[in-house]
Amino acid sequence: MEIKVLNESYNPVMKRKEIRVEVTHTSAGTPERFSTRKALAEWFNAKLDNLYITDMITGTGTQRTVCNVELYDEQNIAARIVPAHIRVRNLPAEERKKLKEEKVEKKEVKPPAEKPEKPEKAEKKPEKLEKPEKKEEKPVEKKVEEKPAEKKPEKKEARKEAKKEEPKSAKAK
Repeated sequence: MEIKVLNESYNPVMKRKEIRVEVTHTSAGTPERFSTRKALAEWFNAKLDNLYITDMITGTGTQRTVCNVELYDEQNIAARIVPAHIRVRNLPAEERKKLKEEKVEKKEVKPPAEKPEKPEKAEKKPEKLEKPEKKEEKPVEKKVEEKPAEKKPEKKEARKEAKKEEPKSAKAK
């Protein structure tokens, strides 16, 4: 696996190096993220916990992978900034499986949450003893206006006849 640095810049706000790297992997498919992470940590002389690969792009049929790498100054900064799904992606396959199983077990074991009972109010509003009588409403009469029959079918027939009568040369224009 050959490593070539394409772009490197320091982000002082996030306290990290943002690096774009090209990894050439001859006679093999795209390397696993964790093995690439190990090789990059060794290449940059950094701790594995401070380096995260955020993106890996391999073109179809090529033996080159372009990686976006974040190299943090301190591990605790990385823990706060790097999203959880990226941290999980950068773990070895065995650890990812364990985390996934633990997550499934937590969902199964977790009982449904019970709603806490609301404390009763000391003062209740007095209930209305008498309900006001409903006023009788007169049914509204709907006025329906009858429209004269439309003469659209006749217009359509006239158009069809006019089209038939047009010479074919007129349509070509």
